[in-house]
Amino acid sequence: MCTQKQLTGMSLHSLLRAVGVALFFVAQVTVSSALQAGEAGQFSVRDAHVWHDEHGWFLDAQCDIGLSSGAREALENGVPLVFELRAQIVKTHAWLWDVVEYERIQQRHLQYHALSRSYLVRDMGSGRQGVYSRLDDALYAAGLIDSLLLTGESLDRDRNYIVRLRGSHDIESLPTPVRLLAYVSSEWDMNSQWFTWPLAQ
Repeated sequence: MCTQKQLTGMSLHSLLRAVGVALFFVAQVTVSSALQAGEAGQFSVRDAHVWHDEHGWFLDAQCDIGLSSGAREALENGVPLVFELRAQIVKTHAWLWDVVEYERIQQRHLQYHALSRSYLVRDMGSGRQGVYSRLDDALYAAGLIDSLLLTGESLDRDRNYIVRLRGSHDIESLPTPVRLLAYVSSEWDMNSQWFTWPLAQ
């Protein structure tokens, strides 16, 4: 025969187990909803061209960044986003693999400040930053490449080269709980395809 103490212990154990199951179910539903609902993000290269002078080869480009609903919500709740712009000069070969001769990477840090209702964009390499009242303006600045030095060396005129550029969202820079969700949600995939064009010498 069970004592009152044993019954109380059993009831407490059953209650805790029921609460645990309920919390697990709520978490599953929440994650499932987060994965299925909302807009997907996008990262595309709108325009890009290379020019040169006596100092080297330079890149001007504009990448369009469209935040997913999850990324936008995270940003508005104080989670900074980091975007990576990767540019390469590639030497092409007819019978061998192409070779990346030069590569430059720029990272842009985007953060929302709720008190001032403004967006801060900082170039993580140069430290230059700008403050914007509109998200669209901040995303434009985050995707802008202006006179980026690709190389100060001369290129072999007897070789063929291409230039390629792509943009991506750096998931590794996210806080751990958000990063885990971003890994399994296609809504956080904001990587562009390579935008490629021949380099005219």
